[in-house]
Amino acid sequence: MKQTEFTKLLDKYLNGTANDQEQRTLINYYDALQGEGLPWDNLEMGDQDEVQKSLLHKINSSIKATEKKFKHIKMQWLAIAASLFIIIAAGSYFFVHSYMNPTTKQQQHVNIKPGGNKATLTLANGKQIILNEAQNGEIARQNDIIITKTADGKLVYDELEAQSAMTNGAVAYNTIKIPRGGQYEVTLPDGTKVWLNAESSLSYPAKFSNKERIVELKGEGYFEVAKNKAKPFIVNTANQKIEVLGTHFNVNAYNDDPSVKTTLLEGSVKVYPSASWSAKFLKPGQQSVLTDQSFTVENVDVEEAIAWKNGVFLFHNENIKTALQKLARWYDVEVSYEGNFNDINFGGSFSRFSDLEESIQILESTNKLKCKIIGRRIYISR
Repeated sequence: MKQTEFTKLLDKYLNGTANDQEQRTLINYYDALQGEGLPWDNLEMGDQDEVQKSLLHKINSSIKATEKKFKHIKMQWLAIAASLFIIIAAGSYFFVHSYMNPTTKQQQHVNIKPGGNKATLTLANGKQIILNEAQNGEIARQNDIIITKTADGKLVYDELEAQSAMTNGAVAYNTIKIPRGGQYEVTLPDGTKVWLNAESSLSYPAKFSNKERIVELKGEGYFEVAKNKAKPFIVNTANQKIEVLGTHFNVNAYNDDPSVKTTLLEGSVKVYPSASWSAKFLKPGQQSVLTDQSFTVENVDVEEAIAWKNGVFLFHNENIKTALQKLARWYDVEVSYEGNFNDINFGGSFSRFSDLEESIQILESTNKLKCKIIGRRIYISR
């Protein structure tokens, strides 16, 4: 049965206008779906709870009437069928109608705005502060460290000179976590500046009191490290360690990306992979690429690596799936594909502060793909 036929039949059933034969057809189709599996069960259902409640009320109301019309169907089967049918009906009815009828809520135009300064700070004592909701000014103190949120959406650590070192000598770690659709800038206690991209996190001491300045990064961050020859600055990710004295570099280390990329803009860094490969020194304009199979260094356009930090999407012949993954993190949306897109690459640039629809139109201008935005999901087809 086609989706349109099923929708019409379900409409008539719910409206009480389906005749005996149509009701039998609907129940037989239910049996077929149970045996073969629901073909639309992997799609977003939107306001499914509301639809289920409505359908449950209507189906329960019709159970007695249905029992009278079909004496050969046991009431026990009807009770089970009603509870199972509600799941199928809610999913397929809502998806078919919302996808095919532009007047439904899910199909109405949703203007998805770009991301912004959003982050959650977790202090050493476990206290959490939602930075985009916190007032500007001092938001916390940790012994001789004052933590301040500035008016332009930055987090700054300042050390009080008159205070003594931490009371028990223990290292107090803070973690700043950036959600999808967010970014944030942090000035660490040593003066190092870090810009964090969407879906990233950074753990660091509230005070660098040891011989090394060690931080842990998940996701993507751009570092401008304050120079201190006596205390090397070390960035740990899941698969590598980066050691510097004072430099500017970008690290892209998302867990769902196939590689870890470290791009050097100024100074020098030494990259240690956690696998058995030897460490490599990077010069300005170079990028190390670490995968499960290799560890290489190549010359690159550093502007592409830090475009996100400068408020731009910049793609140089990049696979469309990789490009859309970056958009998905920034706009906090999901992406579904219909077909194979491994052979489609994209080159171009546009502002990260445009609405999602504007960014999608730029991708569509290549005439290589079609995009449809439903709710917070982008559907991509050839």
